[in-house]
Amino acid sequence: MQGPYRDLGNGFARLLGAEGARRSPGRILYVEDALHELLRNSRDAGARNIYVASSLRARRYRTLVVLDDGQGIPETHRHLIFEPGVTTRHLDPILPGTEEDLPHGAGLSLYHVKNAALYAEVLSTTSPTAIKLVFDTHTLPEKTLQAGSRPSKTNLLATITRFAASPSIPSILQPRIYQASPASILARLLQNHIIQGLVRDTQGDHSQAQGIREAALALGLEVSLRTVQRVVAGEVTAAKDISSSSGSAVRGGSRVGSREARSESPGGPILSIGNDDLAEIRGVLRRAAAASYLELAGLDFDARPGEVIIRGRVYEPEEEYE
Repeated sequence: MQGPYRDLGNGFARLLGAEGARRSPGRILYVEDALHELLRNSRDAGARNIYVASSLRARRYRTLVVLDDGQGIPETHRHLIFEPGVTTRHLDPILPGTEEDLPHGAGLSLYHVKNAALYAEVLSTTSPTAIKLVFDTHTLPEKTLQAGSRPSKTNLLATITRFAASPSIPSILQPRIYQASPASILARLLQNHIIQGLVRDTQGDHSQAQGIREAALALGLEVSLRTVQRVVAGEVTAAKDISSSSGSAVRGGSRVGSREARSESPGGPILSIGNDDLAEIRGVLRRAAAASYLELAGLDFDARPGEVIIRGRVYEPEEEYE
């Protein structure tokens, strides 16, 4: 009688028969479903940091590059993880009805993700692990963004937020997740000293930027030399951890920007700002946003006694910058 799995070595196995079908994840209906499975795959590999670089070309082709600092993939299993039923959790029983609460195991969902993608490849097996996928959003759509305040139509950020807020996973086990453009992810990798070991020895600013670009391209981050130079010069904001964002910072026991914080503001004169002044401020903020590969969606102005509040809504353009 055939057993429930076939040992593939290095802790990997291929689930067979009814067991493989029972533990298989649900269908991939949207790009967000694929991202959710990629995040879970990284978390199951023990990643403490996950970096998601996303870009959209021709308003149709979504590229996702997921990097993590998990245990990695054996080089001999680089292509096996995209095959059906491959997992590292074949000896850990998963009770019926709890598949959402427990890890599926490395690769068990990647077969379905690969089938839903135009392109899928493991670009780096360790330090960091890098998986790149390209989706045609005409055949695998993205969910419609409900909020109308942001011109972007992607729900990727909401997918990450929901994943990080899963009540079934202790917060101590939830990794930090960064999601942004390839340029911002590259800036974060440099700040976190993740990519330095991949950069060949170079001399001179231009050669250094070229070496960083080659390392970035090897990880699936499609950035131009000019973009890398801006990253090195500190002109690109590094991606921030969005997995633990609560929407407002806490300082001194009250949330910054909250009514409680504003009520403590001292009295004083009210500053009047005219339309010409606002136009200048808007121009400055637009240039600052562009330097960080962002765009300004709107500007709100509020004058209070002793303070001026300017709120600028920024978003990350869907088209890749060059």
